[in-house]
Amino acid sequence: MNLLGAQPIFTKKKNGNYVMEIDNRFFDIDEEVKTVMQALSEAENYAQASNLYNKFTREFYSEEDFTFYSTELLKRFDLKNKKKSFLLFEKILIPEKAAGKIAQLIAFLFNPTFFWIAFTSLILFSIYNIFFDNNTNTSGNFSVSIIYTFALYFVTIIFHEFGHVAACRKFTGKNGGIGFGIYILYPVFYSNISAVWHATKQQKIIANLAGIYMQLWFVLAFYLLGRYTGNSFFTAFSKVMVFMCFMQILPFIRSDGYWLLSDLTGVANLLEKSGKKVNEFLKNPTAFFKTKDYIDYYLFLYGVFNLLFVISFAYFEIRYNYVAILDYPFYIWDLSQQFLNGNWHKIEFDVKYFSVTLFYYIIYSYGKQIFQKIFGYSAEKTS
Repeated sequence: MNLLGAQPIFTKKKNGNYVMEIDNRFFDIDEEVKTVMQALSEAENYAQASNLYNKFTREFYSEEDFTFYSTELLKRFDLKNKKKSFLLFEKILIPEKAAGKIAQLIAFLFNPTFFWIAFTSLILFSIYNIFFDNNTNTSGNFSVSIIYTFALYFVTIIFHEFGHVAACRKFTGKNGGIGFGIYILYPVFYSNISAVWHATKQQKIIANLAGIYMQLWFVLAFYLLGRYTGNSFFTAFSKVMVFMCFMQILPFIRSDGYWLLSDLTGVANLLEKSGKKVNEFLKNPTAFFKTKDYIDYYLFLYGVFNLLFVISFAYFEIRYNYVAILDYPFYIWDLSQQFLNGNWHKIEFDVKYFSVTLFYYIIYSYGKQIFQKIFGYSAEKTS
């Protein structure tokens, strides 16, 4: 057994740094750190590791100096503690091997040239579908059967995850499984595409957009099906899909837009870190702007953007959609009663409540954070 307890894999990036994969975790490291980790991975004790390091670098460091330096370095990686997932009740539904085989069937869709042409075309069609199509009521008040909607949405979200897996496998030759978990109070599917850390920036972008890309194909398919059959449900559902894709690209919740931004910038835990930077600014604006690290400015701007987006969204919802906000609890109660009474065919979801659902989600999410900061902090102080 080597000193790391696992065998790292290194992939060199264009900027000269490396991606280190170890025990299903990924780190962006420089040449010096890579050399230290390589020495530790090939040695059973620090005497061997220091000799290897000296051999790799053609320099001389004592065993004591190397041991101290490498030990401090490992503390930063914290390899012994498993990273806590933001999901509850995680369960793999489709194992890695099976997911990879199925994903290979749609891998051709992720050829970069074809992808960008198709993705751009599908985005333009979705804009037309929402704002310019007159085949359904576009005022935002049309209704769709909630049972049929969830059944079809389940199919599209499975393809969403297979899109991520297919892109990851195409670009890295690796993929994880597809699973199910609970995020806040909501059931979600997820796919493990951590291997995309080894990919180029363009490949990372494609892999992160792959899920929405697959669902946009369904937007087109259901729209055409509705026009061909004359069934307005399918055209209405295609519009619902556009709204769902939009929600997934928002970067302030842990969805596709969030991971896309995180991978592009190489900054993990964007929400937490950006929130801290905003707090630092509010406490001492003068001291904050003395920093010369562009990452600090980026995190601050990201945090401000999220805050302004949430405030603006909440304002417009309260200002222009307050009737639906007040009616929402009763509306959900009525839907629940119809569901429990077996009147599934009568259950319909009014699309105007999509934004209200997001409004309540934001209120719950931020309310939970405030509650934890107040009562969680107090509990720690008194224990």
